[in-house]
Amino acid sequence: MLWLLDTCVVSEALRRQADAAVVKWLEAHTARAALPVIALGEIQYGIERLEPGRRRNALQAWRDTLQARYADRTLDVGEPILRVWARLRASLDAIGRPQQDMDILIAATALAHNLTLVTRNTRHFADTGVRLFDPWTGKHA
Repeated sequence: MLWLLDTCVVSEALRRQADAAVVKWLEAHTARAALPVIALGEIQYGIERLEPGRRRNALQAWRDTLQARYADRTLDVGEPILRVWARLRASLDAIGRPQQDMDILIAATALAHNLTLVTRNTRHFADTGVRLFDPWTGKHA
């Protein structure tokens, strides 16, 4: 595996006017990409906030399909990743750049597995030491 997919990347395909470059990038690189379990949690949180109905059901079905598609490439959070998370959080706090715990856990997952994080939200991961790639621009950050 080379890539770790942020939540914003996998959910781009659901947008009515999905960015063609991102969809094309995903199609070309999915086989060498992993999904952090945190992304599945973030997606589930979004679903839980919706009222019962057709949209919620469709999103739940998509999320379940995504989980199945990445079943052998979903990276859980365990002790090694929690140690990296703790170090990252402390260092970001020390320089006055606190970030959301979910983002720090995703960064820690990328670092622990030596993967490049694919995201549009490069600012969220600044100062973490994670290699970043933005498929919207096609650039490494």
